[in-house]
Amino acid sequence: MKHFFSLFAALCAAVTIYAAERVVWTGNEPISWNTEVYAGTQFETPSGTFDGLSKDQTIKVTVVPGIDEPQYVMTYKAGTGWEWTDLAAKVAANVMSYTVESEQIAQEIADRGLIFRGQGYNITAIVVDDNQSDEPVTPEPQAGETVLFEGSKVLGAAGEDNIGIDADKFATLAVKDSIVVTITDLTDTYCQLNIAANTGWVVIPGTEWSSLTAAGRYAYAVGTNELVTAIKDGGVTVQGKLCTITKITLSPYVEPGDTPVDPQPTEVEYTFTDVWTGDQAISWNQNEYPGSEMETYNVKQDMFAGLAQGDSIKVYFAQAIEGAQFNLTYKAGEGWTWTELTTTTGADYFGYKVATEQIAQEIADRGVIVRGQGYHAVRIAVGKPKDTASSVVTTQQANAARKIIENGQVLIIKDGIRYTILGTGMPHRN
Repeated sequence: MKHFFSLFAALCAAVTIYAAERVVWTGNEPISWNTEVYAGTQFETPSGTFDGLSKDQTIKVTVVPGIDEPQYVMTYKAGTGWEWTDLAAKVAANVMSYTVESEQIAQEIADRGLIFRGQGYNITAIVVDDNQSDEPVTPEPQAGETVLFEGSKVLGAAGEDNIGIDADKFATLAVKDSIVVTITDLTDTYCQLNIAANTGWVVIPGTEWSSLTAAGRYAYAVGTNELVTAIKDGGVTVQGKLCTITKITLSPYVEPGDTPVDPQPTEVEYTFTDVWTGDQAISWNQNEYPGSEMETYNVKQDMFAGLAQGDSIKVYFAQAIEGAQFNLTYKAGEGWTWTELTTTTGADYFGYKVATEQIAQEIADRGVIVRGQGYHAVRIAVGKPKDTASSVVTTQQANAARKIIENGQVLIIKDGIRYTILGTGMPHRN
């Protein structure tokens, strides 16, 4: 789940960790066939996870044991009967691995995915290794990057280790520039990062002790003038756990179109309307935090009526613990397969921009599942791009607009007409 980008929070995808390996899935799935022993279920990989798989490649699955004697089972649907068939997987150093024995098995896994079963463990990453090379690729800094730190800083498990970067190194910092951190040597297959401006201790959105499961370069955008000012005034502190930082650079923002191979996302302003408010504790490990998942279809079946491609869904949270994990899932395709959505993370919300009309329709029909660990979901809002907002305002929409205005936002109606709310609760055109 480590793919984040928005106007105020950005985590660019990690570069390739090794020439021979590609990360095909990250997340946190608890596996159990006896929920009285361990809270979990089986996990079927999303469609497309193993596109391009071939014979002699190795599937490597990062596993985190949750009980003393976990049981690991890797299964696929074999032959014309799609029979569940266990694969001869090996487990060592918290990695379950299987080397594909034939092109037929490779094709069937590519087409049908894998099912992970067993007892008492979590899956956090899946990697496909082509077994051609084990030499790590050292990423080259982008043109114009400024080196802020270079060396080897080991970050221990206590979270007390850090790297301080003085304010004078940020003389050229501007809005949308990124602080890029290169990490290696992940301990227990994951690492956590937190980057904060020393002035006011303002955390850069998208870090907030975010968990990373692959080595590589991670870029965090500085999205506001206020944050730029705080960093230029006092510098930053880069904190972390369970990995090694080898380089930190400052990367200038590139305007869209200047780099055709890596275009920047288009910034869109939204008008948000609350579709749910409440207080639901979210947890996938009740031993650590009391709660459960929340399936919005069961709460309000028409919550996402009218959702369209390009709309934004935001889940606002409160009471988050250190290391809280945020996850948004929907039921995709004809098989209603639980599929994780790529979200962005802000100071008090995590959000998803609807990628396709098909996903929009499936979410409208089936809802989403709010999952993760260690927080309370308190509000869900849907944002429409301002230039497509309806110019017809119903009483229900007017009430929603009042909530937005009370939060310091203004409802913008199509063609630039601005409305405020009268004492009657109805909108009034200015």
